Amino acid sequence: MCEDSFTQKRQFYRLKYPKRARPVMRIKDELFHVSEVSEKGIRLIMSKLNPVYRGLSMVGSLRLHSNYNIDISGSVLRQEGDEVIIKLSKGPSFKDMVSEQRRIRQRYPVFFASLRVA
Repeated sequence: MCEDSFTQKRQFYRLKYPKRARPVMRIKDELFHVSEVSEKGIRLIMSKLNPVYRGLSMVGSLRLHSNYNIDISGSVLRQEGDEVIIKLSKGPSFKDMVSEQRRIRQRYPVFFASLRVA
């Protein structure tokens, strides 16, 4: 029996994006790039760090590469440097995640392969 060398240890698969393929999330009138997304979490890049704190509610819209907008809501879990991690109460579906993963694998095979090795 062949076992994949890459094992996801989390309940929901986290999809990391290469820099030039990052989707955008709109919160009010501001746009933020997304470096990772899952069904229950999202990692936003907030370079001009807006004041955030653990538990802060956030609502917005995530635009995936299929030009499909997904309503997002959740609360700040933590901040790591210029990234803010949001635990989602409403986010992408499993179908959305599979579609995005397929797109990244097809368009950025080297990037996706490097994640499997890391």
